[in-house]
Amino acid sequence: MKTLKYISVVILLLTSICQAWAHPIKMTTGKLEINTQINNCTLTLNFFIDDFESELLKLYPQPPFNYENPSDEMKDAIQSYILENIEISFSENSIDLINNSIKQIEDNVCQVTLSGQIENTVSTDVITIKNTLLFSSFNKQSNIIHLYQNGQKKHILQFFQTAPIRTERLE
Repeated sequence: MKTLKYISVVILLLTSICQAWAHPIKMTTGKLEINTQINNCTLTLNFFIDDFESELLKLYPQPPFNYENPSDEMKDAIQSYILENIEISFSENSIDLINNSIKQIEDNVCQVTLSGQIENTVSTDVITIKNTLLFSSFNKQSNIIHLYQNGQKKHILQFFQTAPIRTERLE
């Protein structure tokens, strides 16, 4: 009985310590830059590595991630996951995003940069963005995208499980 009590105390302490080290914020941040002069956009997303990797490894089992030299398997998993959870469109014309880079920018933060072309004939007055990144893993997950057009900040968009799609006028 004394041993069981001792083990319970040790487990309780270890659980408390782990929770203290875990980051309480469940959020991704991003920046979407739209350049109407050259008809392209660049999306930069920042993820907490521990949250991001655990989600991706559940969906796409593979060796541990290597941010200094990402494997094709890692790049494909990240590209697939982001394309399943992010949609950007102008006048109902979706932008095809292509992964440009994956890097670790801080101890527990990875940054993924994607880009896409905007068709010349598409009006860029109104944008619709769907962002459901990590919603399937965390109940309190929220996402933010800072929206820029031709170098000027237009909006800060927040996405929640109850509001994963935003439509904004860019005039």
